[in-house]
This record gives sequence, C-alpha cells and structure tokens, in this order.
Amino acid sequence: MEKRARQCAVVTLMNIWNCIDWSKVDTRRSYNIWDEFSNKVKAASYTTNKYETFVEKLCKKLEISSLKYRDIMDIETENLEIKDKIMNLFREETLSLVLEVKMNKEVIKEQLKLQNEREEEKNED
Repeated sequence: MEKRARQCAVVTLMNIWNCIDWSKVDTRRSYNIWDEFSNKVKAASYTTNKYETFVEKLCKKLEISSLKYRDIMDIETENLEIKDKIMNLFREETLSLVLEVKMNKEVIKEQLKLQNEREEEKNED
C-alpha cells in the first residue's frame, strides 16, 4: 500500500505540474520554480487532511484553473486509507516527491529527444 500511495502522490504532482500555465511564469520566477512548487505542495498539505481539498488548494496557489488529467480523478476514487497515506507523504516527504517528479520529467524529456533523433535518422535514409 505504501508503494501505491507514493505512486499516486507522484502522479498527482506530475499532473498538476503539467497544468501550470508557463506563459504566466516570468524568467526570474522560473529559476526557482521547483522550490516554489515544493513550498506550495507543503503549504497546501498542511492546511487540509483531505486529498481533494489539497488538489484544489495547490491548483489555486499555482493559478491552475482546470486539471485536464484523468489520473487525479482516478486517485479520488481510492479508499480513504490510501488518500491519508498520500497526504502524509505530501507533508513528510515533500522534497523527495518533488525530486521524483523532476527526475521523471527529465526522463520523459530524454526519451522524446531520443525518439526525435531516431525519426530524423529514419527520414535521412
């Protein structure tokens, strides 16, 4: 159950991260965006015990008007015990969760880069 809760926590943060409106993030703010994100995750997690409320508060703090991902809706249907564990992870392991999100984003970025390189090579042949 711990592993499932951690996966849900990371998926939640990744989905929220992907909904940030980057046109509202100026250059100076972008330098510290991961710290800001981490601080807002922690702040939102300490002001509620309920997963759904946490998601709403974090989105409000990050000026996200709507989430477009089904994963968060699926997590909302999980049992209360898992949602409580997710909330504990947000409070106690914020930094490691945010780092995991950051690493996952880097892996996805590298995979896309490799895929694009392969397609370019294929088109050259």
